[in-house]
Amino acid sequence: MFIQTTRFNQIEIDDNDIITFKQGIPGFEERTKYIVLEMEQGPFSFLQSVEEAGLAFAVVDPFTLYPDYEFELPASAKEELEIDSLEQITVRSIVSVKDNWDNATTNLVAPLVINHLHKLGKQVVLTKTTYTTKHLLGMKLKEGAE
Repeated sequence: MFIQTTRFNQIEIDDNDIITFKQGIPGFEERTKYIVLEMEQGPFSFLQSVEEAGLAFAVVDPFTLYPDYEFELPASAKEELEIDSLEQITVRSIVSVKDNWDNATTNLVAPLVINHLHKLGKQVVLTKTTYTTKHLLGMKLKEGAE
């Protein structure tokens, strides 16, 4: 199937790669179908809406930039995502870029948890955490380039 995107023009996707966020993503609840578009270079990928051309989130694997990052997935999220084992999941965090990439931040409080086996996703809002919604990426990206 072909979808139109603002960033990548028209692209062909496999229906089997579509991830359903049953409740949408907070602030975008009406959009529930997404595809992950991996970038050839760098640690970033995009979570592109299949339903809205202009809706795409830059995302990153938080464990790549923050090796000590950890959280406990609530039982309700495990049930909703039909998770039987950790091998089924992929975790990404949404990146925000204001002005330039040196000021980019990532949200470690609300990771995107994707069951790649069942193609289900959810943005899980963590409670009782020391993480913030704006962890600065600039230095982390420079460290990774060295």
